[in-house]
Amino acid sequence: MPGRAQRRAASLARLAAAGCIALQLGAGCRSGDAGGGTTLADARRDLASGDVYARHRAVELLAGLGPEALPVLEEALASPSADVREAAVRALGPLGEAALPLLGRAVVDRATVVRTPATATLVALGARGVPAFAAALGDPSHDVRGNAVDALGALGPSALPALRAALDDPDRRVRRRAIEALARVGPDAIPILRAFEGDEGLRRDVERALDRLQGGDGDARA
Repeated sequence: MPGRAQRRAASLARLAAAGCIALQLGAGCRSGDAGGGTTLADARRDLASGDVYARHRAVELLAGLGPEALPVLEEALASPSADVREAAVRALGPLGEAALPLLGRAVVDRATVVRTPATATLVALGARGVPAFAAALGDPSHDVRGNAVDALGALGPSALPALRAALDDPDRRVRRRAIEALARVGPDAIPILRAFEGDEGLRRDVERALDRLQGGDGDARA
């Protein structure tokens, strides 16, 4: 596995090979654009920039630095700019498990443009993403809770306790999404679903989920 120095060199090489993105798009080049800064201070400055090309440059650099980049990315996630926070999430993606705490923060961001890539990155990490989504079920926004429920449905049986908890959500929309997510988990979810067959508010959703899991035979018992 390449070390930190090799990852950084590879990142800088990609930037050098790419040259000035702005020039390719006919926007012209500014001094220093062909490669940009190479330090964490440069990345911090560029990531907070209003210039999309500078942010792209910072993401490339930070993604290649490994855990060393985390303090800068943590600062960026506190930015009032959704564009800056979204760029930080893109840089977190290649950092793997080291990025879990910051990705957990990003999945409850108020901006969809930030939540969406953070959710995709956490889902790609599999069961390791479950605690972050389980924590998001306590968020005051039903959109955030619903997004967490949808993601948990892609994470298999390890997500069952969190999805069971989501069935007690105060918002019926979130509870219905939890039923759908349980159906995606598979047969391991059947006992949880059966426990809610008598819930008048969820009965039809539960019946549909059980039919799906039991091959369309509503009277089947797995």
